[in-house]
Amino acid sequence: MEQITQIENCHILHDEDVVGKLERKHFDLAYWQAKVESETVIAGRGGSIKIDLDGSPAILRQYLRGGMFTQVSTDRYLWLGRGRTRAWREWSMLKLALDAGMPVPTPLGVCVCRDGLLYRAAIITAYIKNSETLAERIAHSELGPKSWHRLGLLLKQFQHHCFRHADLNANNLLVDQQGKFYIIDFDKARVMKNLDNWQWSPLLRLQRSLEKINRQQKLHYRRADWQALIDGYQSAVL
Repeated sequence: MEQITQIENCHILHDEDVVGKLERKHFDLAYWQAKVESETVIAGRGGSIKIDLDGSPAILRQYLRGGMFTQVSTDRYLWLGRGRTRAWREWSMLKLALDAGMPVPTPLGVCVCRDGLLYRAAIITAYIKNSETLAERIAHSELGPKSWHRLGLLLKQFQHHCFRHADLNANNLLVDQQGKFYIIDFDKARVMKNLDNWQWSPLLRLQRSLEKINRQQKLHYRRADWQALIDGYQSAVL
């Protein structure tokens, strides 16, 4: 059951059936960085922190700005109501994706702290064990055409539910030791009215990501791999 707690100017949302009571400190990067077991992982803008929450690994991610907005603030956003904050929206998107059977991390809690007209926010999600990003995997080994095909099929299934990922890239896709793929980082993701031409934008973003990383460091990635992904995407019968 979802539980909302307000502590001074902070609003905390968590699922009490999944995790125990969360406090403001649990969403503070400095609190966890002081612990030796915490580690930075590649996922989302600026990275995230892997934490130990009630004996289970989890991922804490602060919402950070990018681009020209960093000249004004790196982590503050305009307050338009609790339900319209980045954290609350991402929680809702992850819940919808889970209900649709999509392989995404379980949201454990979000925290939004208001300061006048602005707010800061953070989210904690379940850690997907024995996994690495797509970029990490193909940096050391080939994925294989069947795996690329499966990934394309998953992305089509994801978009069939009209889910639009805002930043689909090689670091926001995970693959575990069994070859199962996961989609992470739902910040600014949306539910569209129907499947339309917008569907190609996230795919092109992923392709550009792969090509960019491949220029920076040689990956086990070829044009044939992308074609296998597209073949899987277009072969989906839904």
